[in-house]
Amino acid sequence: MRDQALPRWIVDEDESIRGEMARYVNASPAELWRLTEACARDAMWALAASDVRDAALAYQEPLPRSTQLALERLRIR
Repeated sequence: MRDQALPRWIVDEDESIRGEMARYVNASPAELWRLTEACARDAMWALAASDVRDAALAYQEPLPRSTQLALERLRIR
């Protein structure tokens, strides 16, 4: 069994990711922005249909301690 080649439909992870990302690699900034806007619109549509909309929109992820310290250093200057 080990001597046999893998089926042709099996691809390694790098090849799979390259295939999925190919359309974005050479996309223009305008195209990437258009896709970003479409993603945001879809997320807001999903939130509107959700019973956790208000909590999701109100959530603010806390800053990591390293970021808090960096901001403090910048404020001192």
